[in-house]
Amino acid sequence: MALLTNKAYGYPTRGARRRRKPTILACLHQTANAKATAIQERTYANRPDSHGPSATAYIDRDGTIVRAIDPAKYAAWSQGDVAHPNTKLPTIAAAVASGVNMNEWVHESIECSGAGTEPYTDAQFEAVAQLVAKASKALGIPVNRSTVVVHADINSVSRRSDPWPPATREARVKRVIARANAILRPPITTVTVKAGDTLSGIASAHRLTLKALLAFPENAKYRATRGSSTQATSSA
Repeated sequence: MALLTNKAYGYPTRGARRRRKPTILACLHQTANAKATAIQERTYANRPDSHGPSATAYIDRDGTIVRAIDPAKYAAWSQGDVAHPNTKLPTIAAAVASGVNMNEWVHESIECSGAGTEPYTDAQFEAVAQLVAKASKALGIPVNRSTVVVHADINSVSRRSDPWPPATREARVKRVIARANAILRPPITTVTVKAGDTLSGIASAHRLTLKALLAFPENAKYRATRGSSTQATSSA
């Protein structure tokens, strides 16, 4: 599927490329539409009378990521104009002070398909975390609450169909941050192998592929044999 540029108001306009390197890894959104799929949202956002796609990526409830814009080249417009910004977050305070459109400060603008008090699935959380971790690697920016923001940090959003108490919102974004950091460098633990254990089984139990388990430098001695051993290093 061909990637899109953007015809949005604000910045960018007429497919213009980014002028500045983002300092916010991701801004998280929900579509407030539980029935529309990610590809339908992408198509609708890019209809002829639209300003262009509102997100760099749309995520289905099964975790499928539908890419709309190459975030290294273009910015999505879904942050919109800044209203009631959360200036307690240094990145947002700096963005507001700069006078540069908020869209350009954000690398990934991620829309998750869903609605209601708990609109997200585990698969969507995982997909978002993967995108955030990838952005962190690409930009060299750490994953924390100042670099992973939500739409309400930039614009106050209130929909009757999607009540978002601040505590619930914070719990969701912190879950994404924790998982993204675990992807970047899983905590190390030592696993004692018992009779009948296999490396593939250990990998699966720790949410890793066998390849990922053997990629740990501490497990270099197991790569050639993949046989039984007394210990293996894995992620907690």
